[in-house]
Amino acid sequence: MKKIELHVHLDGSVRPKTISELLNIDLKEAFNLSCLDHQANSLKEYLTKFAIPLKAMQTKENLKRIAKELAQDLLKDDVIYAEIRFAPHKHLENNLSLDEVITSVLEGLREVPLKTNLILCMMREYSFTKNLEVLKLAKKYLNKGVVAIDLAGNEALYPVLNYQKLFTIAKKENIPYTIHAGEADGPESVINAINLKAKRIGHGIRAIESKEALKLIKEQNITLEVCPKSNLDTNIYNTLSKHPLLNLYQKNIHTTINTDNRTVSNITLNETYQTLKDTFNFTTDDFLQMNKWAIEAAFISPKEKQELLQLLLK
Repeated sequence: MKKIELHVHLDGSVRPKTISELLNIDLKEAFNLSCLDHQANSLKEYLTKFAIPLKAMQTKENLKRIAKELAQDLLKDDVIYAEIRFAPHKHLENNLSLDEVITSVLEGLREVPLKTNLILCMMREYSFTKNLEVLKLAKKYLNKGVVAIDLAGNEALYPVLNYQKLFTIAKKENIPYTIHAGEADGPESVINAINLKAKRIGHGIRAIESKEALKLIKEQNITLEVCPKSNLDTNIYNTLSKHPLLNLYQKNIHTTINTDNRTVSNITLNETYQTLKDTFNFTTDDFLQMNKWAIEAAFISPKEKQELLQLLLK
């Protein structure tokens, strides 16, 4: 089935074989260091799996290769459009410039016949100045391969309202944005993200715990970038049957299906759809509806959305 993916992290989706080759380590070790083979105790533990792929992502050639391979993997998953996110500052250990990081990733993506765009991540643990650099970078490359910014990182430790000033600037500069919220932190983080005028929420599933959050989502036509397997891996829910995706969908909340981190969660989009079908009895029409919502919420022009919709329905 043709699919849209709005929430996938570049550094969480590096092939273990590539990590093994680039860092000259055993394949089994590369797999163990980058894939979660059990339910993590928390998002904090889950995030430890990013250290090793990031080591392999410090040169132009490596960034280009990893971006190209992710685009190839998305194609295999029948994806027709993807917005890939990453934090440029995490790739400066070998003295690359931020511009070199962006252009290398874009070069790799462009080698694959798949429509993709980048979302640049500001990180919760970064200083205002560092995150402002991400904003300026997004402005510079806006509609040249970059379509938005995001706020990622450990949301339980860094409340979303701490970043109000940055989102005010983004709004003023007409830079679209999504915000990670309602994952490790409760429904109030979703409410706060919406109050910061986010039109999309990364995860957002814990909105189910609050009538106010659900009301705001409906009223403001907010789209949730739902990543079911990742939510199990970070121990928000211990089984898929307890995941609120079906409940949210039945309330006509705009839910979209995503992998989050293909390698860390050891998952593909096809596998995700299959397990959702098996667990919640979603039909092809249900999945089609969620992909239509994903197209509506994509950070692209109305013309591009129309073209994607035609491709989806072909």
